[in-house]
Parts: sequence; structure tokens; C-alpha cells
Amino acid sequence: MRSALRVSQRAHRLRPQSAPGAPASVAEAARGALAAAMSSRAYHAPLREMNFLLYDVHNFEGHYKGLNEEVLTPCDRETVDMVVDATKTMCEDVLAPLNEGGDRVGSVWKDPNTVVTAPGFKDAYKMYAENGWQALSFPEQYGGQGLPMSLALVQSEMIAAANWTWLMFPGLSKGAINTIIAHGSEDLKDEWLPSLISGEMTGTMCLTEPQAHTAPRSPTKPCGSDLGQVTTKAVPIDGAEGEYSISGTKIFISCGEHDMTDNIVHCVLARLPDAPAGTAGISLFLVPKRLKTGELNNLGTSRIEDKMGCHGSPTCQLEFEGAKGWLIGTPNRGLNHMFTFINTSRLGTAVQGIAAAELAFQNSLWYAKERRSMRSLSGSKEPDQVADAIIHQPSVRTMLLTQKAVAEGGRSMVYECAKIADLMQQAEYAGDDAAVKQHDGRLAFLTPILKGFLTEVGKEAADLGIQGR
Repeated sequence: MRSALRVSQRAHRLRPQSAPGAPASVAEAARGALAAAMSSRAYHAPLREMNFLLYDVHNFEGHYKGLNEEVLTPCDRETVDMVVDATKTMCEDVLAPLNEGGDRVGSVWKDPNTVVTAPGFKDAYKMYAENGWQALSFPEQYGGQGLPMSLALVQSEMIAAANWTWLMFPGLSKGAINTIIAHGSEDLKDEWLPSLISGEMTGTMCLTEPQAHTAPRSPTKPCGSDLGQVTTKAVPIDGAEGEYSISGTKIFISCGEHDMTDNIVHCVLARLPDAPAGTAGISLFLVPKRLKTGELNNLGTSRIEDKMGCHGSPTCQLEFEGAKGWLIGTPNRGLNHMFTFINTSRLGTAVQGIAAAELAFQNSLWYAKERRSMRSLSGSKEPDQVADAIIHQPSVRTMLLTQKAVAEGGRSMVYECAKIADLMQQAEYAGDDAAVKQHDGRLAFLTPILKGFLTEVGKEAADLGIQGR
């Protein structure tokens, strides 16, 4: 109940009347950008549609009542509504106005330890972390609020539609947190989880290397990813039990360097000496940008990619040059452990597909109501105007309804999967290995389907938005 109260207090702080509680710079930037964005690019959270699915279709009230309150923090409709309403305010008033500028300005590389994020991003993240949103669905013992994971997924869809590249910063951190919770030693959990869960630090996933390809490539255009070819080395440090020296290059590392937080925790795939060849010889290591002393670790960013539509999120090439790291889990089981991170990312990618469809629909609907061309086939609908709005054209209405069906149908699929995620979360916290295996099996089956299908139809919904113009 204490955690639910914290949610209530933080939700209240994010309501419109308290928006000035945000850092002045982000509040001013957001207000200025919002006026320009309202014409077509503003995002408006679809609360009516979300509530219909949450309560009338998927019966989340009953679902939450069925969860064990001794294991997860109690969650009721009032708590959900407070979180959703506060997130709506944050998305519409702060994050959505930063979206276009985030891509136009993008992240800027300064030196190996400095990448400056787009204007407003850092202050928005500070507000997000200080209001406890990163901690929403993580264990209370590490500073989390212990609420069901589904609540964080509902929130993430709104943030993804408002500003996807900004969401990548806290989103990747959640994957790192889940991986450390599932496979890290108690010492690693106690040392790193509180700062990650509070948002004081962020996390990344470091898999791909320049040589890990499956088809011919040029030196500047790697393609594919064959993790069996990973060559990054992890050598035990003499006289420092449990510490390893990590050396190698990783590419395509989302949010690998930035100024949102002072420290970044990297989950890195590497090989121990005499490890078996292929994926059977890969281990997983925790490698921070800064050590606990505050000293910079021996790693840096050599470049960031020019990634179309994703300039707000720095996609980095990281160079590890004898950086200190700590083993996560069992030696040579790194790829298996990393799938905890990957499955979190898959569900997040599925949410991205819904977000793309929802935003495409909202912008297409606005345009179809404003754009005038010819008369409706069934007769003039707006005789006092020079022409009818194109929303009266059957082909345009078909495209709009297709976009809406993708957004709402995809949202329903994710909500159903989110209920399974709650059951798995509950089983993990309760130490019920049999239930964990059952629910994990269902999620392992469903998440690749949701990722593949919803991103494909989300792209098609965006294509229809272009076609409608």
C-alpha cells in the first residue's frame, strides 16, 4: 500500500496544474514546442479506447484482484487511472513536443565519453526518474514500487507514441534491470539495481560486433548479426576476485553514451579464456561507464550512427579497452541470460508497432478532416465549402479504419500478453519455479509473434498515412 500511495502522490505531481514542478527548461521548451506541434504532430492519448480494452474486454480489474497482494503491490482501478492520467499529461505536454526537435537536432558526439542529447531530453528524463516512473514495476527491496508489469506496459505505449527515441533510454534500462534480477549475484543486485531502478543510471545491451555478419559487407556497412562470431575478450584480473578485463568492439549500441545520466551500465557479451567456440562459449558481463569510485572505466564511444528517424537516440560504436566488468550468471551461458533482455526488448518493439499505428492514425485523421479536394461521390457533404474534406471519400475512410484497427487490435494483443507477464512476475517474486517456467514458455512463444506482426502492420499503417496525403 505504501507503494500505491507513492504512485498517487507522483501522479498528482504530474497533473496539468502541477506541471510547473518540472524543471523550468523542459517546461518552457515543451510549452513553446507544443504550440507549433498542435497543428498536426501533437499526440493525444486515446484514453477512451485504452479504458475499453482494459476494463470491458480484458477485465483488468478482475485480473488485479486475482493477484497475490502478499507478493505484488495491490493495484486497483484508481491506481491505474492515476498512472494513466499522469502519463497522459507527461506525454502530451512534455514528450510529444520534444519529438520532432529530437530527430532534427539529434544526439551529438563530442568525445569518447560525451554525447549530448537533443534539447529537452535530459530534463524530461530527470522529471520522469524523479517522479518514480522507472521504478513502477520493479521489486520494492531494490527501491521499486512492486506494481504489476502490465501497468508499466500500458504506460510505455503512450510514451512510445509521444516520443519513441526518448523512450529508448529508460526502456533499455528495464531490460538491463530484468537481466540482473534474473541472473545476477546478490552482490551485483545490491550494488547496481537501486541506482538503475531509481533512474540514476541507465542500461544497455551490447551484442553485435563489426565482424559478426552473415553476408558480404563493406567495412562501414555491417549486415546481420551472428553472435557465434563474438570475439570480445573477458580475462580474469589477477588479485581481484570476480573482476574481469573486457576488451573488444561493439556496434549498434542504442543509448550507449549520453548525458541523461552520469553512469551507464552495459550488459556485454564476451568470451572467457578457453571458452568453447560459437554461442556455447559466450558469457555475460556487467561493465559500467564509471566505477563505483566515480572513476571512468576503460571504455568509450568512437562514433554514433546516422540512423534515419532515430537521431534522438544515439546508436553507438563502443570500444572496450581493458574495462572492468563482473560476470552475470553462469560462465558460457551468456546468450541464454541475454534472452531475458531480448524478450523485454521484443515486447517493447511490439509496443512500438502499436505506437506507430496510433500516431499515424491520429495525424491521418487530422489531415483528412482539413484537406479539401473535390466532392464526395455520394453528393456534397459540405456545400458551403469550396470542396469536401477528403475524409468523406470511401478510400480514405478505408485507410483510416485500417490504421485504427491495427492500433486497437495490436493494443489488445499486448494487453493480453501483459496479463501473462504479471503472472510470471508474481511467480518470480514468490519463487515458484514451476509457474515461472509455465508463464515464461507462453511469453517466449508469444513475444516474437507480437514483435514481428505488430511492427509489420504498424509500418503498413504508417504507409497508409503517407498514401492518404
